[in-house]
Amino acid sequence: MAKPPRTQSEPRRGFTILELLIILALLTITASVGIPAYFARPEVTLDSAARLLASDMREIQNRAALYRTPLSLEFATGGGGYSGLHANGDPLTSPYEDGPYVRVYDADAVFQGVRVVEVQSPEGDRVSFTPRGLSAATASVVLSFDGETRTVRIRKGSGLVEITGLEDPWFDAGL
Repeated sequence: MAKPPRTQSEPRRGFTILELLIILALLTITASVGIPAYFARPEVTLDSAARLLASDMREIQNRAALYRTPLSLEFATGGGGYSGLHANGDPLTSPYEDGPYVRVYDADAVFQGVRVVEVQSPEGDRVSFTPRGLSAATASVVLSFDGETRTVRIRKGSGLVEITGLEDPWFDAGL
């Protein structure tokens, strides 16, 4: 049996294309304003940059221990990022993409404005790891964004990494 045609008094079901486009436009406008505002908050951007640096330190440590070779992180002049290096100064290959292991804060929209403002290490602008994956010396790196700072510290011998100034605590799981 065929269904009788819909009459004017019956309620329609669903949305029109125009209604869906209006909702999509409102969501797009809200996201385009909200997402940059969220990432412009120092506690989001700076905390994420500090956790990424701590994670990269741990990655370089683990690779030094795995390959039984000394490796280091070298911080760029001007504070714009850092790179992984072999003991002879050759760039370390990134485990995440083709090419060298390099972080450039301004190349990533999430980290634009983050700067390395201080590196306290006996090696100047480097943090080195022994072939056993331990930190060659106690070192700390201070990151800054929008007037706030976070400090990533690595301890000689144990190689444990800690971050001070985070809004949410971060714990190092070790090598």
